[in-house]
Amino acid sequence: MLQKFAKFITKRPIKIILVGIIMFIVSLVGVVQVELKTGNETMIQTDTEEYIDNYEYQSEFGSDPIIIIYEGNGYDDLFTVENIALMNELENELSNYDEIFAINSPVSLIKEFSGQQAIQFETALFELSNGLENISVSLKTVSIQIATNADSSDMEDTLSQLSTAINGMITGQEQLGIAVTNLLGSFTTFSTQLITITDSITVIINDLSTDPLLNDQVTDLTTANNQLIAMANQMANISTNSAALPNIASNTVIGLTNLLNGLTGMATDQALMATQLATLATGLETMADNLHIMSVNLMKIHDNFNALTPSIPTKQSTLDLMLYDESGELRSTFEEFTIDDQYIKFLVVLKGDVTDEVANDILDSINDTLEEQGLTDSTLVSGKPVLDLSIKSEMMGSMQMMMALSALIMIFVLLIVFRVRWSLLPLAIILLAVVATIGIMGWLNIGLTMVSMAVFPVLIGLGIDYSIQFESRYTEEIERGVDSE
Repeated sequence: MLQKFAKFITKRPIKIILVGIIMFIVSLVGVVQVELKTGNETMIQTDTEEYIDNYEYQSEFGSDPIIIIYEGNGYDDLFTVENIALMNELENELSNYDEIFAINSPVSLIKEFSGQQAIQFETALFELSNGLENISVSLKTVSIQIATNADSSDMEDTLSQLSTAINGMITGQEQLGIAVTNLLGSFTTFSTQLITITDSITVIINDLSTDPLLNDQVTDLTTANNQLIAMANQMANISTNSAALPNIASNTVIGLTNLLNGLTGMATDQALMATQLATLATGLETMADNLHIMSVNLMKIHDNFNALTPSIPTKQSTLDLMLYDESGELRSTFEEFTIDDQYIKFLVVLKGDVTDEVANDILDSINDTLEEQGLTDSTLVSGKPVLDLSIKSEMMGSMQMMMALSALIMIFVLLIVFRVRWSLLPLAIILLAVVATIGIMGWLNIGLTMVSMAVFPVLIGLGIDYSIQFESRYTEEIERGVDSE
């Protein structure tokens, strides 16, 4: 059988060599396709109940997170506007990855607080508009009553009731002036925050515009940014155009006070009182119409308020209102992200089916962002995904080192001990065997694991032994002059 095989080879040397070269090239293509795997599927069968349960859990709740630890000296040093802005920048950078299940950080809570404040502001607008409308209706009613009772003989009771009503309106107008002043201040603050957000988005657009692959995202961001700029200008215009509203309330209080003072002299002259009451009725009716217009305008603002979005505070005092409660203690929701008052946790939870390449890309984005922010010395990036990638890198490095050292040692031993004409031929045979083995693994989609890597030392050891014995035997036979037949 062996003789027939030998004859087959000797009669077709060129074809055998060509077939060998083709197989070697095919094996090299397979080598490129081999992947180093460190996932759970390398440790346990994928059809077991434990693996299936774990896979379903990770699909529902995400896998192990990448943990970023920010170091500082106490809460005052950790929860600063600058640090929160840097965390928000990192969160915006990572939001481009669909493979991220969730991002949990103080920034997320601050955005939630900001959203709640926006809802409260919207509610206050609604209540203020309704309050103005109610006051307008009340003033209309009082105006009608005054006009009806202007010629009444029971003027003393009318004046008493009128004084009580006017005192109530003075109090309401004073409160209204305070509410309107706070409202205009809120408009200015929201406009400033929107401008700050648009500036940050502009920086991101400029950074992303250098990458042609992100043209669609840049266009979307530019459109959204222009809308935010227009909204900020609208809010600023509303604040500017409505700057005179507080003066209306103040002037109304002055007018009501003057009217109240003037009522004291009406008792002596009913005819004059009737005239003044008629004038007062007309003034109250005019005031009611003005308050109705203000109520309508505020309701229009309320209807469009949902266009505003929560933003990160740019002032430390505003941020502190979100972070600390009335007693000055850090809120419990933020304490969950702190460690011993010296560290803040930033969690990036990946989806359960994320590949090592994507996880490595996300990790590179985190490290690059931290490096650009100058936080590499005050941050620590850890977590199981980071450990798995480090293990993978070390395994590849160790494997390469093992192969290189094995080759050097075999070259040295073969040159010193194995003194034949082609002393390094066994090494070439081992190289072919290793390439063929890895190539077959690549074509069969068999990844390199900690278990499969143990095959290569055995392969190299046995292969070099058999190659040396084969060549040695062949050399002996040739030296003895044995016929090839």
